[in-house]
Amino acid sequence: MKIPSTLTFTHPGDRVADMFVNPDFALHVGKEVDAENVTTSQIDKGLTSVFTIPSPDSVRKLLGPTMTVTETVTWEAPRPDGSRRGRMTMSVTGMPAKTDGPLTLTPTATGCVVDYDAEFMVRIPLFGKKIEDMAQKYLTQIISACERVGNNWLNSN
Repeated sequence: MKIPSTLTFTHPGDRVADMFVNPDFALHVGKEVDAENVTTSQIDKGLTSVFTIPSPDSVRKLLGPTMTVTETVTWEAPRPDGSRRGRMTMSVTGMPAKTDGPLTLTPTATGCVVDYDAEFMVRIPLFGKKIEDMAQKYLTQIISACERVGNNWLNSN
């Protein structure tokens, strides 16, 4: 299932790209999604963040009261025009579910936009599509939190 998103930022692309791989930003996103715990680790060209968050009702019976979501964001070097390409993946521990897709950062007259063309997959025979449909709204909320929290975080840093 495709889950495309466009996030709009009122700051230059280099600051936005740096924000996505900043551990402090990951902690702020964790607060926005009610994470009980957030850990981060720097990786080559990016950041891996692990969020322990309350399970949505739709998967609580499978995963228990909390679930562990691992997100990895990486960026390539900026191009001469300031644009960048990157990748974001998210997976849920204990569930054959994964979100994966390219990130494209494009400068605008007022800041930049980040386009995320995610593919969300649940590999559970018979029930995978149903879980994908239920989770789409939840995943979109997490991605949208990056825009809200990001603009606030950039304004204060």
